[in-house]
Amino acid sequence: MDARWSVEVYHREVKQNCGIERCQARTSRAQRNHIFLAISAWFEQHKRCISEKITLYQQNWDVIKNAIAEHIRVLLAYPN
Repeated sequence: MDARWSVEVYHREVKQNCGIERCQARTSRAQRNHIFLAISAWFEQHKRCISEKITLYQQNWDVIKNAIAEHIRVLLAYPN
């Protein structure tokens, strides 16, 4: 993969998966902090995807699936 394509993929993933364009911070410091933390979180997710050999979407679905399962367990444990 050439360097230009790698940069294109990086920018696409940052925009689609980090939510940088949705940042509503007003000050430049808050914007920098948001961008740094968003990219740091993306990097950690990317490392996990590589180590577990899964896609980012599979990883996100696992989080959603586990949260739903936990909510169902709580609802079943404590019915009205």
